[in-house]
Amino acid sequence: MKTCHVIGWGLLTAAACLLPSPVLADSPVLATVGGTPISAAEIDQALRLPLYDLEVEKYRLTRRKLDQTIVERLLARAAAERGQTVSAFVTAEVQAQIATITPEEIVARVRADRAKLPTDEEQAHKEARSVLVRERAGQALQELVERLSREARVTVTLRPPEPPVLTVSAGDGPAWGSPAAPVTIVEFADFECPVCKESLPVLQEVRSLYREQVRIVYRNFPLASHPQARPAAEAAHCAHEQGQFWTYHDALFAKAPDLQPSDYVQLAERLKLNTADFAACLSSNRPKVAVAKDLADAQALGLSGTPTFFINGRYLSGFQSLDALRQYIDRELVAVRNGARPGDTGQEAGPR
Repeated sequence: MKTCHVIGWGLLTAAACLLPSPVLADSPVLATVGGTPISAAEIDQALRLPLYDLEVEKYRLTRRKLDQTIVERLLARAAAERGQTVSAFVTAEVQAQIATITPEEIVARVRADRAKLPTDEEQAHKEARSVLVRERAGQALQELVERLSREARVTVTLRPPEPPVLTVSAGDGPAWGSPAAPVTIVEFADFECPVCKESLPVLQEVRSLYREQVRIVYRNFPLASHPQARPAAEAAHCAHEQGQFWTYHDALFAKAPDLQPSDYVQLAERLKLNTADFAACLSSNRPKVAVAKDLADAQALGLSGTPTFFINGRYLSGFQSLDALRQYIDRELVAVRNGARPGDTGQEAGPR
């Protein structure tokens, strides 16, 4: 999972930044500080996202081991049916595919990879053939496993953990789309984060595909490891005051991650903002207060990196493909059409 992480952000630090939660009557008290109780419910809430991230990592490791075991069982089963060792069986299957490599394919690969191959023609042909052999062997093994899986009717019942649903405030920040849209995506991002920049085209596709159904809210989570992230966020707020946030947002990401202090006013000039108002805004306390509010909310949620998305409150961390976002958006749209409240496709809780 690609994400920009908070440097040195541990569970203790994250918990310390959370807003205090009321003590529930039926929640055990785990400790008291100066007579103020710390309840199990408060700690559970603080750990929801870190524990979910651990569950995701456990799932990935389990799935990797499960896939490896399935392949081993399939190959052992097929080799036994032919009275061969696994090594002999796989070698025979792969060699049959390698044998199909033709001299014409080698010549074509030499032409395609000329810049990466030795100038000596004979050596270039040998290396091109080696590349083709590796590719063909990998393809043959994949096709073999897929065929054996179909024949053995392999089914996998292991499922990834369901992302938690939290109550996430949209804040007073910039938003695209109608407030009445059935799906709201709140993104916590950092203008100096390369993964956030990589996510921008995906979000633009979402805006194109769900013009009436999705609202996108941008919230700032400038990471301490990115020195220009906070100044960029403050500059974007000043563009927002002139109704030009999204244009300025796109321009910042176009320059990221190589942002410089001189960029912010220059971008305002290029985008034909009122530069006097923009400069006055930058020198005021307003953008600092706005960004600090977003940052405090991100910390209160226990976020550990950017980008982080909440789709009707459902937590998704790191880069998300268009297919992944569409899966959750479409599921929310179905739930809302069926009369559920936003986020009711999963469990609810979390700080507001």
